[in-house]
Amino acid sequence: MRAIWLACCSCGEYGLLQQEVEGRDAGAQVLRVGDLDGLVSMARAFPSRHGAAIIAASLFEAEKVRKTVARLTSEGRVGRVVVLVETLDPSDIEALFRAGATEVIAAHSICGDGRMDEGADGSNWCVPLESEAVVDRESGAPRATRGPRVGDCGKAEAEHDRRPRSPHACDVIERQETCNEDLSIADMGYVHGVNLADGLDEIEGFAVDVGLQDDASMSVEPRATATSEETERLPSVPTNSLPSTDNVATLHRAPVVCAVSGSGGCGKSTLIATMSHATSLLGLRAAVLDLDLMFGNLYDLLGVDTPRDMASLVEPSGVGALTETDVVAASMRVAPGITLWGPVAAPERAELMARPVELLLDILRRESDVVFIDTSVFWGDAVAAAVATSDRCLVVGDAAVSSATSAARAIELASRMGVPRTRMSAVFNRFGARGADEDAAMRFEIACALSSKIRIADGGQDLAALMAFGRADEAVGQASAFATSVREATREMLVELGCAVGPWSDLINDRATHTERPRIRLPWSREGDPR
Repeated sequence: MRAIWLACCSCGEYGLLQQEVEGRDAGAQVLRVGDLDGLVSMARAFPSRHGAAIIAASLFEAEKVRKTVARLTSEGRVGRVVVLVETLDPSDIEALFRAGATEVIAAHSICGDGRMDEGADGSNWCVPLESEAVVDRESGAPRATRGPRVGDCGKAEAEHDRRPRSPHACDVIERQETCNEDLSIADMGYVHGVNLADGLDEIEGFAVDVGLQDDASMSVEPRATATSEETERLPSVPTNSLPSTDNVATLHRAPVVCAVSGSGGCGKSTLIATMSHATSLLGLRAAVLDLDLMFGNLYDLLGVDTPRDMASLVEPSGVGALTETDVVAASMRVAPGITLWGPVAAPERAELMARPVELLLDILRRESDVVFIDTSVFWGDAVAAAVATSDRCLVVGDAAVSSATSAARAIELASRMGVPRTRMSAVFNRFGARGADEDAAMRFEIACALSSKIRIADGGQDLAALMAFGRADEAVGQASAFATSVREATREMLVELGCAVGPWSDLINDRATHTERPRIRLPWSREGDPR
């Protein structure tokens, strides 16, 4: 069943809100509601936290909008509340966030000049039909949303979303708004995910086919792509090795999740390690790449005793393809459903890894269910190629002084590389630690100006001790606030990316209900006792 969003707006603004919804939830059904009271009444018909709402705040009084947001979130019927404001006023943003809004965006920052692309028709779909819906839409105004830019940056970020229907197609006088129409699977683009009946627990490393032949030396060629923006990044492939047109649509493409930041020590490696274990507990196969090629230690956090050098892929990548033997030889089996590659043993060879990483990443997108990538602060060619192909870019930061500023610069760099803000999430790590309170988290999120926000609770000394011994599996399987936040964030992200997630493993349920053994008060000798 597709998700249902309630849009509280005029008919003239319906196209704008529909585009914002589809940028967050492809294929969602959008139902327009004319007033705030009707919005609350309709939301009460949803099961708990199954619905979502988006509000055009320019049509109503600010105080009434805040009260409506508070009612929606307090009753727990909607999981997401997006508010579209006329201008980004910090005081209004803070009030809406405190009321429970999950997102606050500016109307002029996503509307631009009303042109989706050069081939668009002459109608300006952003012009409202009702006089009270007029909002300021400056040309070139800054944007604090993950919605596509359609004015100042051209169509580079808008091509992954479908153009919304024109509001002029709706009858605004005599009938109720019915602009939404059913979407076919083809309209939604490719969908990630696998059949959970494929025996995922039996997979070790990666496999080219369900039944591998003995002494197989099958060459795994790079996958042909159908998107123009990726053509320049992928290596050239012989024409005779390209799949037929009938088979291109059926190729599996696992989503790529890339963790980036502008400052070190914010917890990217810990986040990737625990998210990969959470993914395996959901029944999916996770391929993990450590692209902190010079000094990465993700293998320590994942408990690998004998790391393998990913630089072994440099020589075979010179012929334009990697064989199964090459890929398996560089891999490290971490746990059922988790396999790791990287970094390189000799840091000076990191500059040679751009082409091997592209070839390896292309293979892993076909052979795994999701690919997690840890990066370094310095973006070389290998990191840049991985970030450019990511389906979700996690911008990680904490309460450090420079974290918000450096994260904003990383976001701008990723945007210039062609990563839409719709594919980025602001991740505030160590939430709840000393100095990492609500105000610090909100400052980081406002500096990032991304619509998707994730908060990971602080794990404290217990987490540090577990990660020091490579026990990321235990860290994510506990009933702590850190483990809960990682599991919830991972599951929600994988669902948004289209992965076919299953129920949690029994390991989670067992550990969540496990009670700690009462400590025994041993008769230790007291001070001054000779014993």
